[in-house]
Amino acid sequence: MFELAKVTGWLLSPLALALVLWVLVLVLVWRGYRRLGLAVGLLVVLGLWTVATPLVATGLAYPLERRFPAVLADQAPQADAIVLLGGALSGARPPERPSFDLGAGADRVWHAAALFKAGRASVVLVSGGNQPGADGMQVEAEAMRSMLLTLGVPPAAIRLEGVSRNTAENAQQSLGLIRAAGAKRVLLVTSAMHMPRALRTFEAALGGSGVAVLPASTDVEALPNSLHPLGRWLPDADSLGMSTAALKEYLGLAVLGLRDL
Repeated sequence: MFELAKVTGWLLSPLALALVLWVLVLVLVWRGYRRLGLAVGLLVVLGLWTVATPLVATGLAYPLERRFPAVLADQAPQADAIVLLGGALSGARPPERPSFDLGAGADRVWHAAALFKAGRASVVLVSGGNQPGADGMQVEAEAMRSMLLTLGVPPAAIRLEGVSRNTAENAQQSLGLIRAAGAKRVLLVTSAMHMPRALRTFEAALGGSGVAVLPASTDVEALPNSLHPLGRWLPDADSLGMSTAALKEYLGLAVLGLRDL
């Protein structure tokens, strides 16, 4: 199931769809349907250009991020524990990578540490394992623990689970940590774009447990008012990545909605 979800998500990403459609274009041209092939090819280029522009990427990500806006750590609600989700960094892999590598979502670890220092909760529960093929690499939960220690969170306040590979497994595996900590209110720390799906997944997994899950968003990427008048129309790799991430979240929310029917 995990592998199927990963493959499906990849196939439905803009870049993968463009590659698949370009194979179709080549087949059409090879079979003599040149005009149709060129028309499809033009549509693929325009479509990929569109989703790779800052304007469209921001338009896709902003509605997700605004559902649960990020707030400063000292303005977050009080809770019993902080649940920090993986996807923030990559673990060490000596000798090539002697220490952990910060990813685009490393704000999650920073924010969890800030929440702890602000006294929002007394324990940080770290959830994150490695993806298949990461043999010999430090488990992400261990890497996040190293960063938390660097940021001043004491060892006694950190609990780990290092086997989960996606959001659903984060929720399932975190339940044991939450129960062991005796927590009834937890702050869920993840990227703002990921929060709607993560919160819904955790609420479903913790349903009936008596645990309240409170959003503590961070890693905000969509800033509509900061777009350059001309640059907003010019495609770039970062915008393509943002669009891909946003579409993945919409797809995940749609799947959760179908499960609730």
